[in-house]
Amino acid sequence: MLLKNIRQTGSWLCILWIVLALCSCQNGGERVEHIEAFIVEDMMITAEGLYVPSGYKKVNSITNHEDNQGATLSRVRAIEDYYDSEGKFMKTRVYDQSHKRWKNIPNEDSSSQEKELEKPLTIHIPDDHGWKPAQLTDQQKDEIKAHVIKHTKKW
Repeated sequence: MLLKNIRQTGSWLCILWIVLALCSCQNGGERVEHIEAFIVEDMMITAEGLYVPSGYKKVNSITNHEDNQGATLSRVRAIEDYYDSEGKFMKTRVYDQSHKRWKNIPNEDSSSQEKELEKPLTIHIPDDHGWKPAQLTDQQKDEIKAHVIKHTKKW
């Protein structure tokens, strides 16, 4: 009789644990999205191990971060136009990188897709080298978001 009660209690505890674990994964958590347009100096490393300026890049990006009780998810989609020190266009790099880290189990998933193009694609970035993010209107942010998604959703 005692053994039967222990088995029933153990079964109920197991079912309760599974339900709680599944519910914790469904929590909405915190979601953050940043849409940016900026210019940043590009660096290269010399044979001596020193970093020297090699030009600059214009960047349109969407960064998403979600943190809930089940996992932490990060995703960066970006378009980067590279220019040499004289301002001559060199290449465009388009990429989509994501990372998911589970909290309840020791497991992580990452993916990265990238392509290079030979024409500049960034938008809403002035040519002056202010080295600071552009102040974007809501309409410009919506345009950048649509533009970046358009070039990264083909994968």
